[in-house]
Amino acid sequence: MDERRVEMLREEYERQMGRLEDMQRRMKEVSATALSRRRELSVTVDSQGVITELKFLTDAYRKLARNELSELVTRTIADAREKALDQVAEIVGPSLPPGLNPKDLLSGEVGAADLRPDTSRMPDVLTEPRKRQF
Repeated sequence: MDERRVEMLREEYERQMGRLEDMQRRMKEVSATALSRRRELSVTVDSQGVITELKFLTDAYRKLARNELSELVTRTIADAREKALDQVAEIVGPSLPPGLNPKDLLSGEVGAADLRPDTSRMPDVLTEPRKRQF
């Protein structure tokens, strides 16, 4: 391998690492807030869906039955998490192969096995394991 090729590979590696670092930074900054339908509750989550803030905005929750309060909290948390997932998908999406839905990947609906290409039409040189030669 000539020096120019090695330099080109190093430069591409540096570009990819820069994009990855930018993506990680942007993901750390993700914050999503959801408001309950009647505006009695506000929930904020981070990029991982971890609750960072939960606020009862009125005293209306005191009049709710336990199951209604539970549903209110659960639904509002789910809404905030969905908003955070949308933001993360927007950040990650451009780095994924065309046609791959980032939300499917992030939610676990698509796994690594689903990302493997169809090898039935590939030449054997690409599909057979290679032995390292040093």
